[in-house]
Amino acid sequence: MQQVQVPKVSISNTVLNWLLEEDEPSSLYHTLIDLQERGQNDQSVVDARTRIGKVGWASKILAKQKDNTYWDNPRSCYVPKFSACSWQLIVLADLGISSRDKRVKSAVDHFLELHNVESGGISLRPRGNQKFEPHICATGNAVRALAKMGYAEDDRVLRAMDWLLSKQLADGGWNCSPAGKHGSFMSVIQPLWALSEMMAHDASEGWEASAKRGAEFLLKHRVYRSDQDDSVILLDFLRLHYPLHYCYDFLHGLRVLTELGVKNDPRMNDAISLLLEKRLPDGKWVLDGVYRGWRHAHAMHGEETISRPEERELITQGWGTERALQIEEAGKPSKWITLQALLVLKRLGLLASGS
Repeated sequence: MQQVQVPKVSISNTVLNWLLEEDEPSSLYHTLIDLQERGQNDQSVVDARTRIGKVGWASKILAKQKDNTYWDNPRSCYVPKFSACSWQLIVLADLGISSRDKRVKSAVDHFLELHNVESGGISLRPRGNQKFEPHICATGNAVRALAKMGYAEDDRVLRAMDWLLSKQLADGGWNCSPAGKHGSFMSVIQPLWALSEMMAHDASEGWEASAKRGAEFLLKHRVYRSDQDDSVILLDFLRLHYPLHYCYDFLHGLRVLTELGVKNDPRMNDAISLLLEKRLPDGKWVLDGVYRGWRHAHAMHGEETISRPEERELITQGWGTERALQIEEAGKPSKWITLQALLVLKRLGLLASGS
């Protein structure tokens, strides 16, 4: 299998100026530092970073915070999905906010008090629950978000990272089911995302080895296919979503793989081709869907289930309810999706010089 040969993509001034609009400082900030490689001391970068949480997407999320501490439910950071605290922190970290913001620090303290397992890992259920035990997807998401917000050297985060590595399976993947013997896409991507951020702070040999094995799991499956018959695992993997929460799509897979430094691997060909096919004629990408979240509030997980079918229903046009954590309109061109797609292409060397 040969590496896919595609023309390099150019970014038009129209798209670049759209990403750099000042009304959305998260898009502006990440375009400056990640796409244009401006330094953190560049005045434009400083100005954009300072405005995250004051205007735009992050500010709208923080406006729903209660008592400057939690969202929707003071007793659990995981339910209701996707309006409780943990889901907000994952997105806020991605958008570029840090614990220097007192509202974020208070939320992180609340989250760790309720869900940190002292021996290592993050529990879906809060402290005091009979099933207070670490969970792979919850831990992966938490480690990545906390490291992104400035907690990479916190002992609780380091213990959680160690616990994640201890749960890696023989095939290089992870599985959130305790009985699972084969990795699953939705379980693999969270630990790998955590590793990509932790390794940016301190690339230990153990972490690098784990990341290499996990990346190989995704590559062996060509980012979204079965390794048995080449079929697409889930059609939903072919859509572009944000936020992902605990879910997966091909762009998220490409994002994490390239953040780990993977490139020029022919097993990424199908996913790269799909990404380019989904690019609009004007150079933007559309937000295909947003996960709906729970229709009704439930203060705690039931003992038998931690999931409700409606949480993975997709909003494909417009806006959802208050439990659908949503920063952009579904079915429309998305700044965040466009930025992530361009960053993937940049890391793969598929952006034209000068873009």
